[in-house]
Amino acid sequence: MNSRRVLIILLCMLSLALVSCGSKNSGGGNAKIRVVNVIPDAAAISLQLNTDTALVNALPFQGLTQYLSTGSGSREFKVSANGGTTFAIDTTLSVGANNYSYIVYAPVASAQGLLVLETGFTTPNSGTFNFRVINAAAGIGAVDVYLTAAGADLNSTSPTVSNVGVGVISTVVTVNTGSYELRLAATGTKDVIYDTGVQAFTNNQASYQAVIFTKGSSRLPNVALLNVDDAGTGRVIDNLLAEFKVLNASQVASPLNVLVDNNIVLSNIPFAGISNYVTTSAGSHSFAVQATATPGANLLTLAATLASATDTSLAFSGPAGALVPLVLNDNNLPPPAGRARVRFVNVSPGLGPLDVYVNFSKQFSGLAGNSGSSYIEVTADATIGTSFEFDFNIAGTTSVALKLPSIAIIAGHTYSIYVVGAPATPQGVVAKDD
Repeated sequence: MNSRRVLIILLCMLSLALVSCGSKNSGGGNAKIRVVNVIPDAAAISLQLNTDTALVNALPFQGLTQYLSTGSGSREFKVSANGGTTFAIDTTLSVGANNYSYIVYAPVASAQGLLVLETGFTTPNSGTFNFRVINAAAGIGAVDVYLTAAGADLNSTSPTVSNVGVGVISTVVTVNTGSYELRLAATGTKDVIYDTGVQAFTNNQASYQAVIFTKGSSRLPNVALLNVDDAGTGRVIDNLLAEFKVLNASQVASPLNVLVDNNIVLSNIPFAGISNYVTTSAGSHSFAVQATATPGANLLTLAATLASATDTSLAFSGPAGALVPLVLNDNNLPPPAGRARVRFVNVSPGLGPLDVYVNFSKQFSGLAGNSGSSYIEVTADATIGTSFEFDFNIAGTTSVALKLPSIAIIAGHTYSIYVVGAPATPQGVVAKDD
């Protein structure tokens, strides 16, 4: 065999080897994947494809990567959360030599992944841009999306994109380039649940995707704006809104008024009364509490910061001369199927620490005064609810301070159970927070 023939055989073998390597993941070139973590109770996630080295490690909540190159073909997407050794998501998806966003969303216990193809957008006409919406806001429901001039009246404005349900990718619409206020409303209403102020959409013939997600509110979402470009850039645009509710657990004889930044927002809250959530601007606020009987005389002032797109509960307890606030961060994410979420709050001044029992089983020991417990989950019926007994004993004893029998808890909801009132006559307040 002459040397030339040997060389030809070797070159053929090398060519076959290269083809084999190139087709390890079904060939056709590499996929490029941008990863978006909007799992609200996952401080960080990692993504591994097949048995490869992790494509993403410790991506924080609201974190966005740019496009990352990986093999194409049938790939097993395995997502772990919060450093866990098991996978919150483990599914096989097919990817080609295209650009994608992989959006992981919903609470860890019911986490979902949405693979969004971003190759193939039709180039819009000059002076316009492409826009579509991806709803990954578990628990928020369907939304209408508006791009309007600043401050435009939504009552006389049609949605730019309408009725986008959870897990749905809208059709692409074409919009003239310019500066727009981006707002969201629950579908069929003009009740604004997201507002970002004016944003520039001035890149001629660009394509944008608005990913809607939740941080834990049952009503207010947040938005990540993804650019469909060569690099896969994007950013989170925080909601300018937050919401709060108020419980009057005080011993003030008169109902209470609550002022926010010197404006009366809630009026005539009776003892053991709890308001609905009130929407306000996110950020730092000055709260003042006054007795309805003595308007203008502050019983308490409180500086509190309401984080963007979150729910907060404020409880005020104690006598008129020594009113005490408690600020609680509410978790109104949807519980797993067939479960409800419950926490307990001790705002009975002077009662002391409490042991908390659910159906006679101790769940918390020594719940201090003016404090709230963490959340627990209970199994409940989703239609008519399930009856529970909640007992509160003086900590470390069998002395019952308060019994709450036959309390109906409905699956799919979040509850706060408050102990309020004087130590000699405490009573319970059951609030369905979501």
